Amino acid sequence: LGAGGDGEVRVGFHRETGDKVAMKKMYEHEYLYDAIINESEILEEVAHDNVVNLLGLTCNNQGTFMVMELMDGSLSDVILSRKLGEHDIRAVMRQILEGLAWIHAHRIVHQDVKTSNVLVKRDGEKNKLVVKLADFAAARRLRTRPWSNKVGTLTFNAPELLKGATSFGTAIDVWGAGCIFAEMLLGSNPFDVTDEEDWDSLDYFVADFAKKLDIDGCGMGYQDRRRERARKRILEKMARWKAEDARSGIKDPDAVELLKRMLAIDPARRISAQDALKMPYFQEKAE
Repeated sequence: LGAGGDGEVRVGFHRETGDKVAMKKMYEHEYLYDAIINESEILEEVAHDNVVNLLGLTCNNQGTFMVMELMDGSLSDVILSRKLGEHDIRAVMRQILEGLAWIHAHRIVHQDVKTSNVLVKRDGEKNKLVVKLADFAAARRLRTRPWSNKVGTLTFNAPELLKGATSFGTAIDVWGAGCIFAEMLLGSNPFDVTDEEDWDSLDYFVADFAKKLDIDGCGMGYQDRRRERARKRILEKMARWKAEDARSGIKDPDAVELLKRMLAIDPARRISAQDALKMPYFQEKAE
């Protein structure tokens, strides 16, 4: 089904019920043990309709697995496969924000909110999309000591992360959700720089050659430089971007206002997930 930095996800069957489940096989690295325990404990703590359901943690001769409910796919798949209607976008955003408001109330920061970490499933009986936050591998409990700012995915990173802050909170999740909102409304993430990368650079070919020869560490310098170039490009885009500029592509003025509040550069002025749910975009068009 997919793979990340800490494991790969496969389809399995629940022995007791016979139901299909998602099984996340954790990579066998000693340093990942604490991460496995952390993710499973957090998922148990924040059980909610809009958070993927953890069914259990199991070990066998094939490895260590986190067993979770099986969804149809990710939100990124849905965005790529078809254009979401206004009704769907509103329903998806409401559920993302409800999930975030819940985990934030439990003093948990997801740290990697992006389209591929939002899972969806079509409810046949009600004919609506069910949305759940997933992949809590990077999730952390709020605390006062400094955190690493090298978390999540660059194009969904909040400005404070890109500027090197080591003290941040739940506002970084709201920024990621705002990027998702913009992508659904406009068709692309306004801060995506994927297509701008210089694939012809000598660095790239050196790193690729080292990877093919399985030479550990030889490509790391290239990756660091590539990340730094991307970071600077994203910050430049953030400095130029204004929610008002998106009005031509967004019909609903309430959607523009919500997007503006979610993508506020200053985290102190960025709206919380709980307050976002009270915005006119949701209240005046309740389902």
